[in-house]
Amino acid sequence: GVLYLKNTALPVATVFTTHATTLGRSLAYNNIKLYDVIDVVNGDEKARELNVAAKHSLEKCAAHNADVFTTVSDLTAKECKSFLSREVDMVTPNGFEDTIVPKGPAFTKYHKDARAKLIEVAEAMTGESFENPLLVGIGGRYEYKNKGIDIFVDSVAAIEKSSYSGRSILAFVMVPAGINGYDKELVAKLGGKESDYTTHTSHNLQYPENDPVLCRMGALGINNKVNNKVKLLFIPSYLNGSDGVFNMPYYQLLSGLDLSVFPSYYEPWGYTPLESLAFKVPTITTTLAGFGLWVNEYYTKAHPGISIIPRDESNYDEVVKGVCEKIIEISSLTESEKKQYKDNAKSVSEV
Repeated sequence: GVLYLKNTALPVATVFTTHATTLGRSLAYNNIKLYDVIDVVNGDEKARELNVAAKHSLEKCAAHNADVFTTVSDLTAKECKSFLSREVDMVTPNGFEDTIVPKGPAFTKYHKDARAKLIEVAEAMTGESFENPLLVGIGGRYEYKNKGIDIFVDSVAAIEKSSYSGRSILAFVMVPAGINGYDKELVAKLGGKESDYTTHTSHNLQYPENDPVLCRMGALGINNKVNNKVKLLFIPSYLNGSDGVFNMPYYQLLSGLDLSVFPSYYEPWGYTPLESLAFKVPTITTTLAGFGLWVNEYYTKAHPGISIIPRDESNYDEVVKGVCEKIIEISSLTESEKKQYKDNAKSVSEV
């Protein structure tokens, strides 16, 4: 549209906003140290090397021909300057439409129903009963490294291997993958069928032998045995309210968590932690997320509703440690402290 209007010389002003750069996402996806090369890489050459030249060139042309060029964070503004050879005219942070969040007693029921459903499915998947477990989770697109899913899996594995002896931890990976429908044996068990059946996944993955989450679980020895302190449960379906297992939308299941974890490596903005806060769920993100940087800039001291963990190219283990510490901290909260955390979380999203 920008290029058409420019070519026809119609008297219409244009704005082009990019929420990421094609090249930045590709560099991160291909395990190239994006933040080490951002100031020195030749964008056009690297795009050809990574086979994204067409998308990159269209993005670059749009940036140069729009009357106003914007992006969503200072992180991405730096990418634009380097990869697209144009500085943005302004940074326009994203927001969230809070009217979709239930209020008052409706939210209380919304939250309780979600928590009950998460525990019910976890019990069916593991064959174990849980009393007041800690529910933690990660969601978003299935970008294993970029979204910090690797950090999340490694963190819960580290807690399992530690001396932690607090509440049982149910850790949910809620990211859609290629599936062949829901797990019928699991659904039958949820429907009341007596069964010893257990599973790590709620839906049938098309290629489980190549799945990054399952492969990492196997490498780390995460097997969800009855005596394990931590259970890691993979929910690889779009949670649209009719997935066949939960039949609740993502936002409702999110509201049932005690803590959400989004330790991103590449995250131009980061809606997921903002969504969590809007639904009164304390959250974790990193300094490599635009939203995390915004919180650090807006709040002059640490905010109890959200933890911003410093992340760079070389401190993976430190990020894992930070996530572990926060999960354990949340697990030890009293009910009144948990309520205060949730109220604090909500206050960030309202700014």
